[in-house]
Amino acid sequence: MNDAERDAIERACEKLSIAYARHIDFFEYDAFVDLFTEDGELEVMGAPLKGREAMMKFLTGRPANRKSLHIFTNIWTNVLDENRAEGVTYLSLFRADQDGDKPVKVPGPMMAGYYRDKFVRTPKGWRIARRDGHILFTCPQ
Repeated sequence: MNDAERDAIERACEKLSIAYARHIDFFEYDAFVDLFTEDGELEVMGAPLKGREAMMKFLTGRPANRKSLHIFTNIWTNVLDENRAEGVTYLSLFRADQDGDKPVKVPGPMMAGYYRDKFVRTPKGWRIARRDGHILFTCPQ
């Protein structure tokens, strides 16, 4: 594998993380679950979800007035080979359930931590095979 191929894989995996934040924050749940393999795994807040159907059930159970802002930084990808990669993405999450368009007053991010990821190349392109959330800090809400 040459440097250009490695860079393309890193960028594809980085784009998956960025899309994850956008799709969940904007209630784009079909696009969100499509970021994962059919049997993909997602574990956040102690809730293990296996497969797109389980993820969709979890997502559609979120309050309709949920405002969330997933801020991702320090996205690092380690390309293992032409079909596999792993990564870490730092997370700061602001979240509140409130009706209306007014800004929500919060004391700070609800939580901060990181995701540990496993990526695979599929016939449809790169997808998340597994994403585990690790929360290091919380703020009283």
